[in-house]
Amino acid sequence: MTLKNKLNEGNNLLKYLINLCEDLSKGRYTKVEELFEHTKEAKYPPVVTRLAEAFGMMMVKVEAREFRLEQVIDDLKKTKIDLSIAKERLSSENIQLKQTLRGRFTPTKILGTTPQVVKLLEEVEKVADTPINILITGETGTGKELIAKTIHYNSSRSEKPFIPVNCSAIPEPIFESEMFGIEKGVATGVEKRIGKIEQANGGTLLLDEIGDMSLSSQAKLLRVIEDYQLERVGGRKAIPVDIRIIGSTNKDLNKEVKKGDFRKDLFYRLNVVNLHLPPLRERKDDISLLANYFLEQCINKFGRKKMIFSSEVVEKFKDYPWPGNVRELENEVERAVALSYSDTIMVDHLSENVREFSIEERPEEKPTSMKEAEILLVRNTLEEFKGNKTKAARILGLSREGLRKKMKRYRIK
Repeated sequence: MTLKNKLNEGNNLLKYLINLCEDLSKGRYTKVEELFEHTKEAKYPPVVTRLAEAFGMMMVKVEAREFRLEQVIDDLKKTKIDLSIAKERLSSENIQLKQTLRGRFTPTKILGTTPQVVKLLEEVEKVADTPINILITGETGTGKELIAKTIHYNSSRSEKPFIPVNCSAIPEPIFESEMFGIEKGVATGVEKRIGKIEQANGGTLLLDEIGDMSLSSQAKLLRVIEDYQLERVGGRKAIPVDIRIIGSTNKDLNKEVKKGDFRKDLFYRLNVVNLHLPPLRERKDDISLLANYFLEQCINKFGRKKMIFSSEVVEKFKDYPWPGNVRELENEVERAVALSYSDTIMVDHLSENVREFSIEERPEEKPTSMKEAEILLVRNTLEEFKGNKTKAARILGLSREGLRKKMKRYRIK
């Protein structure tokens, strides 16, 4: 082949390469293999041939990369499908969980038959689906958080978050960042963080032990309650929040206000409705009911067979004043189940505090039941006659044997 012919062929090949480039730009790779057929015979100038071969090798790499990209795209599509399925499953589980929570935290699930508890539960049902703020008061262990959750999960906010905050556990220097959040870059290494109030947006914020909050923290919180908006630490933009606030405390906030330890304006903002939980010693008739409920829970938890309390244990439970209230009773039952290897829980399985408690150790207080009034009368009469049962029985209108039986029944020494 003459040089002229080779040049003409070379020009044809260059035109072919140009057309191939146009095809490639449109995502068509059908002519790539033809390129190698054109360069098999040495009919082109060496420079053109090397250019064509280099172009061909480049296209092989491009095609391989495109193949890998297709695989990646396929994998991403599969992952998207998997994520979609997982999202649907999580959504379903979330709905089931919320339904379970609503079922668990209903007034009917709260055990108690005494008038104080019945009245309390009626009030809970009335205020649950209202927008008003609530103050829950009661001694430690009476179940204040349980009542707060019952209110939340029986309101229109039940689908939104319930955020409990232990006010006594937040140190003053970090109160604002914990409650209001913080913007990125406020200090070296500080990342943006959403505060507890913002986390509760649309739902309920429980301010537990609010009586332990400092006055300066109270003032900052009051602004949120009044305006329903906040600013993160380091931020300049007001962020609106839609929250319902429930405060709880074991303190008498009226007294705290008079002492100057609690802001009056904050107290009035929170105390729109006050729900007071009676201590366990004032609801003696509920002790057996609660104890048996906790016993059933522990049996299931530990995988034990059916168990019962001995009559002596039941009497001990009724006599003991339960300074830790329902929480202490629950812990006592759990401890007894763990220590007992028989089907009957005996006095020996109880803690020393409950086991050794004597009715005579109870401090002077106004009797809350006929039984307690009778115990107090018998004890005071015996003390007056320095333990002389004959004289005490005569004053009480009992026989000496009748007095002895009462002393035995009430464990009066």
